[in-house]
Amino acid sequence: MSTNSVEQKEISYKKIVIVLIIAFTILRAIVAFTTELGGDEAYYWFYSQQLKWNYFDHPPMIGLWVRIFTANLLFENLEGFVRMGSLLGCAASSWFIFKICSILHSERAGLFAVCLYNVSFYSAVTAGLLTMPDSPQMVFYTLALLMLVKITLNENNWLHWILFGIASGLCIMSKVHGVFIWVGLGLFVLLRKRAWLKKPHLYVALAVSLLITLPILIWNLKYNFVTYRFHSNRVTINDNEINILSFAREITSHVFFNNPFNVILIILALVAYRKQKIVRIEALTIFNFIGLPLAVLLLIISLFRDTTLPHWSGPAYVALMPIAAIRLAEINKIDLFPKWIKAGIIGFILFLIGWKSVLYFFPGTYGSQNEYELGKGDVTLDKHGRKKAGQEFAALYKNEVSKGIMPKNAPVVYYKWWAAHIEYYFCHPYGIKVIGLGAINNLHEYMWMNKKRKDDVDFTAAYCITPSEDRDDMKAHYSPYYSRIDSVTVIKCFRGNQPSRNFFIYRLTGWKNNLPIAE
Repeated sequence: MSTNSVEQKEISYKKIVIVLIIAFTILRAIVAFTTELGGDEAYYWFYSQQLKWNYFDHPPMIGLWVRIFTANLLFENLEGFVRMGSLLGCAASSWFIFKICSILHSERAGLFAVCLYNVSFYSAVTAGLLTMPDSPQMVFYTLALLMLVKITLNENNWLHWILFGIASGLCIMSKVHGVFIWVGLGLFVLLRKRAWLKKPHLYVALAVSLLITLPILIWNLKYNFVTYRFHSNRVTINDNEINILSFAREITSHVFFNNPFNVILIILALVAYRKQKIVRIEALTIFNFIGLPLAVLLLIISLFRDTTLPHWSGPAYVALMPIAAIRLAEINKIDLFPKWIKAGIIGFILFLIGWKSVLYFFPGTYGSQNEYELGKGDVTLDKHGRKKAGQEFAALYKNEVSKGIMPKNAPVVYYKWWAAHIEYYFCHPYGIKVIGLGAINNLHEYMWMNKKRKDDVDFTAAYCITPSEDRDDMKAHYSPYYSRIDSVTVIKCFRGNQPSRNFFIYRLTGWKNNLPIAE
């Protein structure tokens, strides 16, 4: 084959990748613009209302991310723009994954890697569609992996080391999982490349990364490391009792959250790499040191604690995608889209169609049918029905304020950080303030926002909006703050012409002047 033919073929792979990235982005955008925000997403939108160096739960990047991609909140009332950073971030990450495999092996392997990345429910949905800290994390994570590839090819290039330090620092500023980049690199250096311990490049990159993440430390010093105390309670192993059910759930989440076809390919590729059926490449070895410790650690924690979340394993499998793509390119040199890739793509598309169909067309709810806890156990309600209910509440609020039943600046109160969901749909579009009333481990960031908002509301009376799927003991939660709790009305929601959930509206009076604030 002539050189021109080879170049033409390489260019064709690049064009296919660009078309695929655009197509996947459009597909996700359709979902993003037509689906209500989930509870977690609304909470991270809430971050954007007050930019800080760190938040109770996470580093600051996701708040800034939403701020940037909503044009400084100009388009914050459109769910698609709240998610725009995730959509475009996934496209950028896809390109970095393509470049990684193209440099290490071929553009054909890069094409396969892009496919794997865009059919993973973690990288394409959690990080690539929804508004989550994982969204900016994956951009800087994959960029850091790309810089590691370039470093292994030219370990004396200062620019690549510094860019790696910047990317890894910004990755940690997105989500603390980013530290596993340095864990993996450290293991590689200690076990396989001790010569790098003599290189100033390594220490300069580490210094750059630490400097970027310094605000997290400073903020936590001010608040007695509240972030780490909260998260450590979720992962610290306190006893030796084995939890088989939790372990089984963790394995299941690893397989299905990262797409079963991807996970199988990754496992087969790791076995082949172990047997040296794939040429040993330093970058792939580093990726193994990054991905495998995180995956194993989560499995170990799940043996003793039922606190791990399904998407936590995502970064581990993203780091292992290049080895799977390269292995697939070596064993299948003919098909443009091998059957495993086709199966992954078809499965992903069917998932999106099924997910959207249930969200909008499932009759009522598959959760509890009891009127007082209607919808409890139905996770699809997390992204359905609040917008219309919010309009009904706004009309009620305006009517009662105009009649003097409620003070002009009466707040809506809630005892959990889930108040962000209520705020986004019931309050923010209508200029109503939300106040958190509860303990810090329930309120999270609302404990800090209370201080900013306290002078803008009239606490003599307040509303509380309680969704039926999260109905709890009103007296236990709010009696420390108000002396009287009265039922006002119930806003009923429907899906497929069947009742799906209720929103119970309460009026709280008799303020006890006991506002929780983080000082």
